[in-house]
Amino acid sequence: MKKYIFTLFFLISTLALQAQIMGEVSVRRKTLAKEGNKLTIELEVKVDRNAVRRNESWAILPELSTSDRQSVVLFPHILINGHYQQHMMERKATLTGKYWSERKPHMIIEASKTLDQQFTYKYQVPYKEWMKDASLVLRQILTTPGEERRVFTVDVNGAVDVK
Repeated sequence: MKKYIFTLFFLISTLALQAQIMGEVSVRRKTLAKEGNKLTIELEVKVDRNAVRRNESWAILPELSTSDRQSVVLFPHILINGHYQQHMMERKATLTGKYWSERKPHMIIEASKTLDQQFTYKYQVPYKEWMKDASLVLRQILTTPGEERRVFTVDVNGAVDVK
């Protein structure tokens, strides 16, 4: 009986330790506003140390859309690579002149094992009238070894601020 209790305690403590060691990738909306005849989006991207494993990659795709999805603007994406994925992307770009996707990322971040990183993503597009009722959606795609992909969708509350 003591053996089973010790084994259970060991498993629980191992899982708790793993949760403490792994960091996170977070995206916070700073600005989504009409400025003159332009729409400005500004996001704060934080990448904690050990948030992205060396053979993983995160793509964050911001989009602005109406609730019925009749009108959509896709903003350039952010790519966060682990060390190995960054190396492979640079190698492919050198050899073929192409990125892993058809669209070139707005930002490419190599995640660090030792440092927390913070970046500002800022982009402007021409403002259109439908944008006043639109909301920001973030699609996050995690690519793991073997090209397995998982998609997470976050609807960021709040409409466009009209100044």
